[in-house]
Amino acid sequence: MMTNLLRNSYATFVALFIAMFALPTTTQAQIEYNLAVGGKVVTSDNCKDLSEIDGVSGTVNYEPKTKTLTLQDATIEGDIMYAISSDIYGLKIKVVGTNKITAQAYGIIFSRPTSIIGDGTLEIVGSDESGINTSGNTLTVEGCTLNVKGGKFGIRGYDGNHGEDITVKNAKITAEGTSEGSIGNIASLAMEGCAIIEPAGAAFDESLHGVALNGALVKEKVVIAPASTPVTEYELIIAGTKVNDKNCGNLSEIEGVKGTVKYDPETKTLTLEDATINIEKENAIYSVIDGLTLKVVGNNTLKGTNTAIGFQKPMTITGGGTLDVESTKETAIYAVGTTLVIEDCTINAKGLDCGISGNDGENGEQLTIKNAKVTAEGKEGGSVCDFVTLTMEGCVITEPVGAAFNESLHGVALNGALVKDKVVIGPAPAPITEYELMIAGIKVNEKNCGNLSEIEGVDGTVKYDDETKTLTLENATINVGEKNAIFSVIDGLTIKVVGNNTLKGSDAAIVFSKPMTIAGGGTLNVESTKQTAINAIGTALTIEDCTINAKGLDCGISGNSGKDEEKLTVKKATVSAEGTNLGSICNLAMLTMEGCAITEPVGADFDESLKGVALNGALVKGKVVITNGATAIGSLTTDKATVKQGIYTLSGVRLSVELNKLPKGVYIVNGKKVVKQ
Repeated sequence: MMTNLLRNSYATFVALFIAMFALPTTTQAQIEYNLAVGGKVVTSDNCKDLSEIDGVSGTVNYEPKTKTLTLQDATIEGDIMYAISSDIYGLKIKVVGTNKITAQAYGIIFSRPTSIIGDGTLEIVGSDESGINTSGNTLTVEGCTLNVKGGKFGIRGYDGNHGEDITVKNAKITAEGTSEGSIGNIASLAMEGCAIIEPAGAAFDESLHGVALNGALVKEKVVIAPASTPVTEYELIIAGTKVNDKNCGNLSEIEGVKGTVKYDPETKTLTLEDATINIEKENAIYSVIDGLTLKVVGNNTLKGTNTAIGFQKPMTITGGGTLDVESTKETAIYAVGTTLVIEDCTINAKGLDCGISGNDGENGEQLTIKNAKVTAEGKEGGSVCDFVTLTMEGCVITEPVGAAFNESLHGVALNGALVKDKVVIGPAPAPITEYELMIAGIKVNEKNCGNLSEIEGVDGTVKYDDETKTLTLENATINVGEKNAIFSVIDGLTIKVVGNNTLKGSDAAIVFSKPMTIAGGGTLNVESTKQTAINAIGTALTIEDCTINAKGLDCGISGNSGKDEEKLTVKKATVSAEGTNLGSICNLAMLTMEGCAITEPVGADFDESLKGVALNGALVKGKVVITNGATAIGSLTTDKATVKQGIYTLSGVRLSVELNKLPKGVYIVNGKKVVKQ
């Protein structure tokens, strides 16, 4: 039985309300609940579908176990005193979707603690009295939206002295009472996660028992809404708009901004990805964030009349993308008394005043560029100027040629003046591995070694493989002036000759100071018109399985001075050598022949004392021919009476050592020329 609902002026209402819940039960023993909807008592028979009641539509049902009355897209209206009336302790009215209830006296009235919950909206109208009457009990509104309106009150209690406590949790309520007050006759108003936002300055007044403003209950609209979280602003402005925790995730909503622009306060990273910021009179980016990272991804453009990027705290631009920055009236990138690092990206900065600039170059403005490409142009003030220092790591100034950072001018200068044309700073060329080998005066390196025929004076196939230390000549010609065709300090170089090849010049054609081998099965014609064709400087030469024709004005094939290391070995090869002035094969400590022999001039042989191929006690200066496949020279026909017995050198020196103990070479043994292998 509902008691103490209303007194005095509400006596008639109390009588009617008590009578409503005092009706006798039916013969079917149905259960009646202390709840009425649309003027009809809710029972165990109708509770599952209360939309059958006149004036009720949509989904309306009651679950007695959980004491939950659900309204889903429902309407309750008609010629009724109360749309919903309750004497249930702990009733929960759950609103889903959009709902509306209307009654003459009260939209909702209850005499026991009640909650209105859900995530929907409920419009409540009590035409003559109030939208909601708590009637001396507590009301909790949570998570939903209520729009409450009454002829006298929007929301009311009995008199504010009987425990009419209202709690609003993360919900929105608008209440309006025409004659008495929008929210009145209540004991307390507690708000969790929400606040009174309208009218401005309104608050609950304990003495007036309601929401008041300027000492009087508010009779106009009162709005209680979820409290707005304080906005955290960052020291960063994009296109004139301050970046905060609300807009930072999508700054492309700012006027003049397109593409992906976002800021992460945790990492202090502003990301531009295929973005454009085009704005007049404002900076595209202005920062006072210490340690801001501007990450550029893809192609990005900042343009405006004002300085495009301005900052007062250290900043880094990085990310691997490209950033084009232009100011049509001022400076493209402006470091105000702070440092800028540009790393692993491409920056193109152009300004009417300056391209990239500090304040005055005397307040710590430092510019560091790491493995990046930067172009800067400042027509009036300077392209890169007003910095204390410019540090470049992995990059150098490439344009204009000769430009460099000038400490006294605080910028990039040329010929004693700041550069105002384009300055280009690009990655430093990667170190090139050079080899101890020159072709036609050009050093061989890892870049050109695969095709040395690009060198002036070189035709055909000429290439070098450093792994095998092999220089290949294939139907090649190297014709140079006062240069060596080949100069080597490579230990163990092999010149592989394929086909017919020619080396010619006025200087020595082939010069080397480390052991070298010429092989390959082809032919190599070598000529020096003023010096030596093939010159071994303090080292050994091996000629194997090929044909060599060496002709020089001084020497054909020569060592330096005949030192012990200067040895010539010919293996199964054909060699012709001619040295007009000094000797055809000379200045060598030793000549070793395997599978071949000297066939021209007849009787010529290597002379250790003369350190070359000699005949009749003198170095041969005409053509010397060593023929592949020739054997040791046979006996000479002589007068037996005059033949000297014993072992002699080719120069006629008698040797007392037995032949088998002598080193390899050619000897006269009992009047016959014998090759000791």
